[in-house]
Parts: sequence; structure tokens; C-alpha cells
Amino acid sequence: MKENNLNQTLLYMNHQVSLRDISIGFLIIALSSFGGGLSAWIQQLVVDERKWLTDEDFLSALAVCRILPGPNAVNLAAYIGNQLRGVAGALAALAGLIIIPFLIVIVIGILYFQFQYLPNVQMALKGMATVAVGMTVGMGLKISLRYSFNLWTILITIAAFLAVGVFRWPLIPVLAVLIPLSVWLCGNTENGGEGDK
Repeated sequence: MKENNLNQTLLYMNHQVSLRDISIGFLIIALSSFGGGLSAWIQQLVVDERKWLTDEDFLSALAVCRILPGPNAVNLAAYIGNQLRGVAGALAALAGLIIIPFLIVIVIGILYFQFQYLPNVQMALKGMATVAVGMTVGMGLKISLRYSFNLWTILITIAAFLAVGVFRWPLIPVLAVLIPLSVWLCGNTENGGEGDK
């Protein structure tokens, strides 16, 4: 299984992606993701449609980018672009993700301040936000179903949700506790099974 994943990763790494494709891909993501949910859109395009990265590579990138300071989607675009084509790929991904959407946001911002009190505008914004939340949850479920679960992974997931989502504790301290704990538990679970043989 691990050898198959390695071969798949090497296949993805050897696939040369043009700077134009990277930029247009991230532009499509930016223009499709009104209301948020950028990580889900990026995963869909980069992993499912274009097959630029494997699920494992995407999850690693997502984990790193969520810990780094700055907007997650911008970090993720730069990281993926860099993985595909180095610094030029990172710049192409950032250009696609930021430049045209920035101009569109300026125009929409001007229009929003003119019409923000209309009920239809409020309903449209709430609808887009709801779709974004649904896409993010869907991405998490889709990726998580590809991995095996045990009691510890479920408890860590619930603990992270409660700490950040319910109790509103700061993300960095929660990660500082849960990441080492989950790595330790995962290592002990795997080594415990081998040690009994």
C-alpha cells in the first residue's frame, strides 16, 4: 500500500504543470468560491480534477498552511504552486487567486455599500455562506472516509471540534496540545500492535 502511494506521488511530481494552468486553475477557484470554502474548492480542483497532488500531499499542505500565519487559502496557493513549479509556480498561483478577484471585490464592495440593506442581498450572502460551510464539511468527510479510524482518532477529532468550535479556545494552543498527543497515540497504537507479535 505504501509503495503504491509512493509511486502515485512520484507520478504526480514528474507531471509538469504549466504556469498558465496553475494561474488559471487558481483563478477558477477564486471565482467559484463566493462565500468562502476555498480549501474545499482547492482540494476539488488540485486533487480530484487536475490530479496535481495526491490526497496525502494535499492534507500535508493544508496542515502546514493552517498553522502558518496569514490567510489559509493564500498560504495553500503559494505552497501548492511552489510544489508544482517552484517560486514561479507560487507566484502564478497567487496571481490567479488574488489579482482578478481583488478587482472584482472592489467593484462588489462598492455595489454592496449601495444595496446592502435590500433583503435579497442579505439572503444571497447568507446562502453563499451556508454553501461554503457545507463544502468545507463535505471536503473533510470525503477525505476522512479514505482513512481508517480508531477510538483515538475519533476522540481527538471531537476534542478539536469542542475546543475550537464550541469553547472558542485559541487555535495555536489547541494544536500545540492535540498534534503531539495524536502523533503519540498513533505511534503507540501502531507500535503496540507490532509489539504483541
